[in-house]
Amino acid sequence: MAVSEETRHQLSRWCTERVPDADREQRQIGYTIHDDEVTILDRRRPAYPELGAAWSSTPVALLRCDDPEPGWWSLYRPAGDGWNREAAGEDPFALLDQVRH
Repeated sequence: MAVSEETRHQLSRWCTERVPDADREQRQIGYTIHDDEVTILDRRRPAYPELGAAWSSTPVALLRCDDPEPGWWSLYRPAGDGWNREAAGEDPFALLDQVRH
């Protein structure tokens, strides 16, 4: 099941709301989508921009839209070389609010 456009718009708002205006030049919360998975990323400006302009991206959470239960999401957190399932529910944003950034 693909991530809906409505959920994508809500994700954009959710990510923007995580970082205060004053910090946005140094830090952002973003996301990537691959099929039915959404990876939440903590993005940081380079410490030495003169050495390279690429921001670093650290995964902080993964949401997976589960089948066979449409509309059911699972929240995973990074653990070593993989992901640990932490919670599940119908509201992906309630799950994401459990994640500290």
